[in-house]
Amino acid sequence: MQRKSYLKGVLVGTIILTSLSLGGLTSKAATNDDASIMPDISNKQVLMGFYHSWLSKGKDGYQQGTSADLALREVPKAYNVVAVAFMKGAGVPTFKPETGTDAEFRAQVGELNKEGRPVLISLGGADAHIELHAGMEQAFANELIRQVETYGFDGLDIDLEQSAITAGDNQTVIPAALKLVKDHYRAEGKNFIISMAPEFPYLKPNAPYSKYISSLDGYYDFIAPQLYNQGGDGVAVDTGWYAQNNDSKKFEFLYYMADSLIHGTRGYLQIPANKLVLGIPANNDAAASGFVKDPQVVYQVFDQLKADGNLVKGLMTWSVNWDQGKNSAGINYNGGFANSYADLIGTGSTVPDTTAPTQPTALKTTSIDFNQVGLSWTASTDNIRVAKYLITANGKLIGESRSNAYNATGLTASTAYNFTVQAVDAAGNKSAISNPITATTLAEPQTTWSATATYVGGDKVIYQGKTYQAQWWTKGETPGVAAVWKLVN
Repeated sequence: MQRKSYLKGVLVGTIILTSLSLGGLTSKAATNDDASIMPDISNKQVLMGFYHSWLSKGKDGYQQGTSADLALREVPKAYNVVAVAFMKGAGVPTFKPETGTDAEFRAQVGELNKEGRPVLISLGGADAHIELHAGMEQAFANELIRQVETYGFDGLDIDLEQSAITAGDNQTVIPAALKLVKDHYRAEGKNFIISMAPEFPYLKPNAPYSKYISSLDGYYDFIAPQLYNQGGDGVAVDTGWYAQNNDSKKFEFLYYMADSLIHGTRGYLQIPANKLVLGIPANNDAAASGFVKDPQVVYQVFDQLKADGNLVKGLMTWSVNWDQGKNSAGINYNGGFANSYADLIGTGSTVPDTTAPTQPTALKTTSIDFNQVGLSWTASTDNIRVAKYLITANGKLIGESRSNAYNATGLTASTAYNFTVQAVDAAGNKSAISNPITATTLAEPQTTWSATATYVGGDKVIYQGKTYQAQWWTKGETPGVAAVWKLVN
């Protein structure tokens, strides 16, 4: 590739850039300000929020709410990665702050960098038509380096949508340019972060984003699928179809989408767990569909993925400004997304929480056996989120639940138990204790297993001091050996 002059004598705040050039990609930019840090996120989970670089015109939400106008430095600390929206325009796309000077913007990037928070520039957006052609690789790389050296950006997020994904030669030019830039900063001992935020239907073999992912293998840092705005699209598993807009099956949708991407199954491309970030909206104003009404569902998904040995990289949201915005009635969203998920990612709550959850109500039994009692109750609410419920029996703590149901096991037959439930939020605030209920366990079955007797599903027997339950019709099959028998206690 022919060596081209990049930039000569451009003043950026108090930083003078002299003789940056591609080919050799050498730079003499000063490195004594905070915006030159490029924070390392390689071993961190991330909570990434998109930041609007424009001012709100009011009632710009899907539910006629209004997004907040924020200075970059005002992005809550719960977001440890921030993507500035958007870099766009005809020809070689670019970015310039709508308010303030370049130096002022760079100083704000530096403030976040000093806190260990990288700031990315996001390429595209829903209304941007980006179209690059073969031969523009170096020009685009030049502009990216100029953006980094001017504003202090720490990477680029590919957020191309609709026709822009495949327009012109984008699928080859953009990856090629990003490789040049990544290698340039690698030579300086820095990591220029490369991420993507594709709509999830594009993450299939031969789908529009497949070329970006394969071309940037070994270069991209994470991919954050937009798991929203897709209506009834979703994922098919052996237990059924789980659509993105099915609130009652939100756990299944999020879990199986993540599992499918991690393993490259169910018709989706493969993205390693440590490079997968799940994208969900900040609230109902931020997206037409896909908002997770109960944050506890996301915690359960992360717990299950971790138990599978597939802990994902983190969460992404559109957007920081919506998280700080207000609904159509003028009620502030008050950082609900950041406050709900900061503990999940470990970035800390943005404001102190002293509000306790509401009291659990309508505690009842759902099943009673000789050694266990099933319980359910009406879920508590909280200003941020309910983290768990504490269950007591006869005044002693017997367990915890992250849902509004619990199965109390290991109980004594023919015994009365007094149960209560108490909600606890992420900050440790406890609700009032529920009204108690009393349940008496059944008498222990005394039937001794016989090799000549016939049993049907549900029948219980005692064999060698243990209780077994038949799962289907059986005769002569020994408990503890045959699969037809399930150990109960």
